[in-house]
Order: sequence, then C-alpha cells, then structure tokens
Amino acid sequence: MRRAPGTMAAAIIMTALALGTAGCGGSATAGAPPAGHAPARARPAGAAQAGPTEAEAYVQVLRRYLGTPAESSFSQAFRTVYVIDRAYPDAADPDGTHGPGAPIAPLAERQVTAALAGMARVSFVADRGSVIEAKGGCGHVRDGGILITLGPPVSHGDEVRVAINGWAACLGATWLTYVLRDQPGAGWRVTGTTGSMAIS
Repeated sequence: MRRAPGTMAAAIIMTALALGTAGCGGSATAGAPPAGHAPARARPAGAAQAGPTEAEAYVQVLRRYLGTPAESSFSQAFRTVYVIDRAYPDAADPDGTHGPGAPIAPLAERQVTAALAGMARVSFVADRGSVIEAKGGCGHVRDGGILITLGPPVSHGDEVRVAINGWAACLGATWLTYVLRDQPGAGWRVTGTTGSMAIS
C-alpha cells in the first residue's frame, strides 16, 4: 500500500510527457499523411493517357501547320483562315469522299479562334463554297486566305493523330496527318507527321 502514491506519481508524469510530445510542433511526423495513405500527387496516375481536348488538339495542329511552310508547302503566312466546321476522318486523303463528318463543338471553335487570334483571323464555316471564288477557271479562297479541313483527334497508344487538308487554290493544297504527344511540363504538342503527304 505504501507504493501506491509513488506509482501514481510516475503514471501522472508519464502521461504529461506523452501529451507534451504529441502537442510539440517540431515533431517529425507533423503534417504527414495518415498511415496507409499515399501523399497527394499533382497529376493523377494515367492523366497522360486522357488525351487532349478537341480544342487543344486543333490549336496545336493549326499553329504548326500555319507556321511551318516546309510542311504546309505555302511560303506565305495566311492571315485569313477558314476552317470547315465538321471533322472528317479522311481529311488527309486527297481522294477522300468525306461523308457527313462530325460537328466540331461550338465551344471548341470559340477556343480555337481565341487561341490563334494573334496569328490569324480564324473563322469556322459550314460550306466550303461560301469562301471560294472562281476567276479564270481556277478557284481560290477569298481574301487571300486558306480553307482548312480537319480530322477528328484519334488516339494511337500514347499519341494522338489529327488529319488536315489546307486548300488555297486549285493548284495549291496539301494533305497530311500530324502526331501529338504529351510533353512533360508543356502539355500536348505536335511532334511530327505520320503516313503519306500529298501536295497539289
């Protein structure tokens, strides 16, 4: 019975020490996630596989095409750009029949127009005939512009492909397919072309 006060005092001291340590801001475990929980990541696993949005893909493709004469085959910089408001899987095929195509979302159209405003005046049109003028038997795009037909973004493993056709006149057109890859710290960017390229 005589040892009870000593034992009780020791228990009180141990409890006080434990509480003091737990409340110390300098603890090595302060702010650490609970056991069994991985720390949050800035980018969810697999995010790179999601692919670019329609607008992201088209902005990158148009920027590359309009700014790279070696690929577009046009030496001039087009300030007026008309884009068909539907996407065609066979846009890069000179002999393509196009079919009905898939509408490009109005939001994507607005985002593309805004993103490229410093490079060119981009307008989406429903009818290619509305921007083509025929003089001397050879048609050309009005206002010295170019008419572009795009294909839908198509995923191929870790890359996305977008077909494109640029038409400025009856003897001024190109067809090709761009490859986009997700670049660390930069996002989706055109890294080159794939398949055949045609020029008229």
